[in-house]
Amino acid sequence: MKFTATALGRLPPNVQGALWLVCGGFIFTINSAMVRTLSFELEGVQIAFFRGVFSVLLLIPLMATGKVLPWRSKRIQGHFWRTFMGSCSMVLGFYALALLPLADATALAFSQPLFSVVLGALVLHEKVRWRRWTATVVGFIGVLVMVRPGAGTLQPGAIVALLNAMSVAISVLLVRRLSNSETPMMILTQFAIFSTLFLLLPAIWFWKWPTPFGWALAVGVSISATLGQYVWVQAFAHGEMSAVAPFDYLRLPFAVFVGWLIWGEMPVIWTYVGAAIVIGSALYIAYREAALARERRAAATPPANTVP
Repeated sequence: MKFTATALGRLPPNVQGALWLVCGGFIFTINSAMVRTLSFELEGVQIAFFRGVFSVLLLIPLMATGKVLPWRSKRIQGHFWRTFMGSCSMVLGFYALALLPLADATALAFSQPLFSVVLGALVLHEKVRWRRWTATVVGFIGVLVMVRPGAGTLQPGAIVALLNAMSVAISVLLVRRLSNSETPMMILTQFAIFSTLFLLLPAIWFWKWPTPFGWALAVGVSISATLGQYVWVQAFAHGEMSAVAPFDYLRLPFAVFVGWLIWGEMPVIWTYVGAAIVIGSALYIAYREAALARERRAAATPPANTVP
């Protein structure tokens, strides 16, 4: 293990970040597969509740040793609204996994950056130039290719998956605001605590006692989700977002393979075509955002020969 860590540390930072993200993508795919399997037994809202409960249990040692103290946060209101939207997106995502093949649900989730552009322009009043608007429109055309509303194939699960992508975009926006002063571990811990409280009453309403296998899956969902979030944070801590983010789309072939292996599912050709359009648009948006960020940094940096 020590040798592996040493060897990994010798790699360029962006390569380290890419490897972390590929690992995280596989973990999240396994997490989605466990959620889908458990959805045959329990409602999505109860699965989400169990995830929150077991995540809190996993984080108790950190709180007990003082590594994270959620009660000392000065932005409880921000955590409340972030967790509210995050809980909504989590429940919607779990129902999408129950209603759709694993690869289809994963592909539609990739539309989240498109919603982020729209929300950034409307809510944050970010200046979005024609290139990103064009990429966003093209991306939504890719979504239409996947769901094919005029072909009589539009499923409720597709609508739920798109609502999940939109709510994730809102949650990401709120996380960006919290990240100005809150650590990733504080955000993760507050989410675990608040989501458990939010989902308690709905979970009681839909309550069913899991089978022993269901309990094992519920624990596995929480462990894999917490581990996946940690790995995801490590990916962007080691590498640049513009260089690392494209590797997140490897979740789609992972999902295709796992869906085929467990349930014998194979997406139709339109899922691949639409996903390729959406992923291409999202990659271009990420490229443009990185280019604009470099321009802003260059404009803010005074020339080397400037004399104060």
